Amino acid sequence: MTVTTGGNPHRGELGFEIGDQRWTFAFGTNALCVIEETFDLDNITELGTILGGTPSMRKIRTLFRIGLTDCHPEMTDFEAGQIMEAVGGLEPSLELVMRAIETAFPEAAKDGAKGPRMPAPKASSGRGTGRSSTSRGAKRN
Repeated sequence: MTVTTGGNPHRGELGFEIGDQRWTFAFGTNALCVIEETFDLDNITELGTILGGTPSMRKIRTLFRIGLTDCHPEMTDFEAGQIMEAVGGLEPSLELVMRAIETAFPEAAKDGAKGPRMPAPKASSGRGTGRSSTSRGAKRN
């Protein structure tokens, strides 16, 4: 198996090859929403609770399938399980899922921060289009 990074890292894309077949994980918005729905999470920051400890084979296979679905829409649990077998089983499969998630959230992977999302940028004061903004060159009283 060969693992490659490529595609759009903001979507958590991570490619890997088994023989002459290429597969791509993508943990973008839709995949993350499916994870929240499937595992009944309040928000995606709770994904750590799924992956922490000893996740079940079913959970890992489900995450594996969800990660592949964006780029391979016809992916089934059965096919995901077959691909997991071809990659080497449970541990290499979980490692691939974790690497793809880290690709999607590099800021969380670097510092171990709790949430995968960065805070929204603060609005600047001064000129703008809002009610309290100033005109170009005008001074506030």
